[in-house]
Amino acid sequence: MIKAIPINFEGIKVLNLRLSGGVSSEEIAFALLELSILLEGGLNLLKALEVVSSQTGNKRLRDALLSVKSAVEGGQSLYGAFLKSNVFPEFFLEMLRTAERGENLSQVLRISGEYLQKLSETRSKVLTSLAYPSFVIFASILSVLVVVKVVVPKITAVLQGLGKELPLITRAIMVFSEVISYSLYLLPVLALLYIFRHKLIRRESWDAYMLKVPVFGKVSYYYNLSRFAGTLLMSLFSGIPITRSLSLSVGSITNAYLRSSLKGVEEEVAKGRSISSALRDRKVLPETFTNLLLVGEKSGELEKSLKMLQSMYERQAERVVGFWLRFAEPIAMLLVAFLVAVVVLSVVLPLSEISAGVKK
Repeated sequence: MIKAIPINFEGIKVLNLRLSGGVSSEEIAFALLELSILLEGGLNLLKALEVVSSQTGNKRLRDALLSVKSAVEGGQSLYGAFLKSNVFPEFFLEMLRTAERGENLSQVLRISGEYLQKLSETRSKVLTSLAYPSFVIFASILSVLVVVKVVVPKITAVLQGLGKELPLITRAIMVFSEVISYSLYLLPVLALLYIFRHKLIRRESWDAYMLKVPVFGKVSYYYNLSRFAGTLLMSLFSGIPITRSLSLSVGSITNAYLRSSLKGVEEEVAKGRSISSALRDRKVLPETFTNLLLVGEKSGELEKSLKMLQSMYERQAERVVGFWLRFAEPIAMLLVAFLVAVVVLSVVLPLSEISAGVKK
């Protein structure tokens, strides 16, 4: 049986991504937690799968759960049945291997569900914090374009009829408007370049560059470290062999440069090297990370070190995110105030010129 001990999952929050076939980590987490509750309540797995599939609103996930039910009824193993559905994440499939060896299936489902549930928390927090400032900035820029395209041309025509030139600020904002207008025609090209960026630039090179981007790169780096430590902790706790746990942990990293740099670590550990020394030689992880792992290995408390690492790097990432989010709204307000002032001046100054012309 899997020993019920508390696990700190707070250090493994990452951006919420669609896992497969249009099914989000939130939807899979909810399904796994429901299955766990139903199994603990006394239902057998087949009936639990039927109940959960009838309650999910995602057709892809519903079909996947029903396919698992059919495969299990046909005598296929749990691992094979869930693997065939092509929806559930790899770490969960590996944990099912443990469950099939006689471990507590409901516990495995609960642990996996809690893990996936935490994946979307940071993303939701960031999107919620940025929603208002982003809307305000977008609405302000749209208002500027409307004023420049509709109001300013009429004023310009009047001034030209009076033989007067437009004020400098009005000419500048009109040029800015033209630049923005022409930029809109480039959006399809930019979108195509972004979609096919990995055809033009190697994924590893792109992700290595992204790590150098201010703020975003640091946050991404910290969250990947936290996720690596959290996945390794959960895998070891679930009874997965150390080499396979390392492979899963490296695979859980979303940055291709980091993932490529750490590839093959499990092979070195299989040959007898310690995890800390194998990771240190890759020179992509901070010394603090490898030193804490070394302490855990020497003291026989590797899980404790991993818990500390996942929590520490998650806090660092949240500190950076929180710092910039606190400034997002004031910066948005300042930008709006600046745009309003520019628009007002670009309209008021020509109107004063017209008024002066009419008086003469």
